[in-house]
Amino acid sequence: MNSSRPPFDQREALDLWSWLVAGWAGSLDQSGSRTLTDGIHCPYDEGGSFEGVTRMMWGLGGWLTRSDRPSSVHWRGVDYDITHLARQALLHGTDPGSPGYWGESACPGSADIWMVEAGHVAFALWQSRERIWDQLLPAEQAQIVRWLEACGHHPGRFGSNFALFWGLNHASRKALGQRYDQRVISDVLDYCDRIYAGDGWFDDGPERGTDHFDDYNYWAFTSHLLAIMEVEGDNAREWRDRSRDRVRLQMESFPHFFSVDGAYAEHGRSLAYKFARLGAPIWAHHHGCWPHSPGMLRRLVGRHLRWYIDRGAVRADGSLRQALTSQGTQDIRERYISTGSAYWSMQAFGGLWSLAADDPFWTSPEEDLPVETGDFIRVMPTTGWVLAGHRRSGHVQRFSAKGGDHPAKYGKYHYSTLAPFNAGLVDGLPAIDGMLSLRSGDETGHRCRSSVSAVGEPGWLRFQYRQTLGGDDHELETVVLVLGNSHLRVHRIRPAGDERALDAVEGAAPLAYAPGEQIECGVDCGGTRSWALVRERSRSRFVAIQAIRGYSRAKQPRAWRHGHHINSVYGRNVIPRLVVDRVDPSQVYVSLVTIGTEDDRRPAAESVQVDWRSDDIVEIDWPPHGRVNVPPLGLG
Repeated sequence: MNSSRPPFDQREALDLWSWLVAGWAGSLDQSGSRTLTDGIHCPYDEGGSFEGVTRMMWGLGGWLTRSDRPSSVHWRGVDYDITHLARQALLHGTDPGSPGYWGESACPGSADIWMVEAGHVAFALWQSRERIWDQLLPAEQAQIVRWLEACGHHPGRFGSNFALFWGLNHASRKALGQRYDQRVISDVLDYCDRIYAGDGWFDDGPERGTDHFDDYNYWAFTSHLLAIMEVEGDNAREWRDRSRDRVRLQMESFPHFFSVDGAYAEHGRSLAYKFARLGAPIWAHHHGCWPHSPGMLRRLVGRHLRWYIDRGAVRADGSLRQALTSQGTQDIRERYISTGSAYWSMQAFGGLWSLAADDPFWTSPEEDLPVETGDFIRVMPTTGWVLAGHRRSGHVQRFSAKGGDHPAKYGKYHYSTLAPFNAGLVDGLPAIDGMLSLRSGDETGHRCRSSVSAVGEPGWLRFQYRQTLGGDDHELETVVLVLGNSHLRVHRIRPAGDERALDAVEGAAPLAYAPGEQIECGVDCGGTRSWALVRERSRSRFVAIQAIRGYSRAKQPRAWRHGHHINSVYGRNVIPRLVVDRVDPSQVYVSLVTIGTEDDRRPAAESVQVDWRSDDIVEIDWPPHGRVNVPPLGLG
């Protein structure tokens, strides 16, 4: 990290925003209501991406919120009139006769992309009401409201974060004095109460107990609840106060996900939205429910934005990529990600421009992030995560007990800022990084969702899960114990049939690197440790996995099935790995993984003792920790 860079300030934010506006405006079609950019197209890109415009409304509406702010921004000799651009997009996008018409829900009440987009379009109208809405002709207002209504019919029942998009649509129309359905707003708020899981987190499913947690808690639940809170004003005061308390609780852990250079422990789907997660904490600060100092938030926001910019998330022309970085795999996207979907990231600027020029966010001195003040382990029982920060290396890891439906994006044991995960598939299979994978012939297993899991102090995770090979479901149970930049893995395997047909391979995190970088890798410690190292200009990164019990040998690090282009951040990767020639159900497999810097190259696993006792307690004697007894699942 370049420590000589000045603190993040309004001038840097404005320059970045102006660059993004210029890039976005340059990609608009003739109607001004769709974008034309390169990338991997999906059906929503037909005729140009309307999401590239509707999602930019997060930033445009935020900019136009304050009457003392100029209408235009300036970039490289050109003025861009944001009021004009937003007004043009709104009128052409909601006009069925326009070539740039956004379209609408084919089935009223369906959970589709038009319903999603209508929420923040309505919110931007309310934010910019003095400059746009109040200046429209009655027929123009009616045209826009008709589109919002067509995309906002009550679905009858809410089953995911989509509920918030319906709620914001109707709450914004209500605030504008237009037709709305109070039942939708009330039912959305009731739904949020019903799925609230505790500690500020919402369980993203039809009912609490789905156990699905990811960044949609930030860029859907929290951001939209704060937006609804803003347009509702003094309505529903009891709900407003309850929501503020929940946001405050959720934001307690937020800074712990970020490394010293602003990298985030990326995990889950829709990562194409990039820095959209910043909208939630900035709006939380705006509404008085950010529990940390404004100076810490200022540092976090600046470094996180710079992390993406420095790695090419924004093209030179100012338009946004679908991938996380210029090198990272396009496999980070899902099939619903269009060329314009990444503009969901404008939530960050919607938050920034909601702040006054003299807000403490801009005027307070920057303060250290948690990982800068010392090592930490933060156990999060609600989400099933354990966060580990290591001050010396500056990196953060997210360990996941629950897993999820997408093996690469949710199922790995851990997600690291220093060693980002492999998001892509090779031959239809997820890579083995962060995973013990069973193998049978050409098939390789991977965890998806755990069937049962628990986390606890001082930083352990325990979970049961299945890997399916050849139609057989094989049961595995894993215990992970975290200490600084190392963690211990303990496995027990229960094959469904003949274990002689099964072998296994276990990967550390990937050592990912830029094309052209020279890496070192090898096997040492008597053939028990596989490691890889890269020395960059300002730091080194080191990853290793060492066999302690049960494994046949360590293997030379290499790319998974020669799939170099599958990493979420870098263009190349290798995975240090261990192998088991034949799975033994009576064996307890124990390995030690280290993710750090060259200073961590010295082996340190000789003194670890593990006993999986007959009472199902896993007793681990690891001298830095002392003795830790991990209770059976169901008794944690």
